[in-house]
Amino acid sequence: MRGARNGSSLIDIIIGLGIVVLLFGGIYLVYFSLFNAILNIEARNAASAVLHRQVELIRNLPYASVGVQGGVPSGSLLPQQTVSYGSYNFIVATTIRNIDDPFDGTLGGVPNDTAPADYKLIQLAISCPGCVNFNPLSITTTVAPKSLESASNQGSLFINVF
Repeated sequence: MRGARNGSSLIDIIIGLGIVVLLFGGIYLVYFSLFNAILNIEARNAASAVLHRQVELIRNLPYASVGVQGGVPSGSLLPQQTVSYGSYNFIVATTIRNIDDPFDGTLGGVPNDTAPADYKLIQLAISCPGCVNFNPLSITTTVAPKSLESASNQGSLFINVF
């Protein structure tokens, strides 16, 4: 019998190697995708810890000091700072604005609010220039004096985190 074959041909071996290469290539891609995802989760956890620490620092400031240096409202906080946490270096941008709550009237409205800065809106945004595939995080919170009387004597703060 001339037509019978007892072994595999070169084509069979090439096709088999191609399938094995595709299989191991997929495993390789999945492994490094998971590795990068874990690194990104670690960076986001570190960034979240930095943001919460910044909120606690703001919470412990007197109400009159809650503001950005050279901004409105003026205060003791830097508009942008570099914070190290573990092996990560983050850039934290701070924005603070006075908010006029319409509950007690507005400036020039009826009734006329002569003290329009009822509370302060704080926005903290964090980025990681040295991290791969890091999506910036942000947190927004409000800071209000304990009461209108204590705003002038720098009393305690109430903070809501959104």
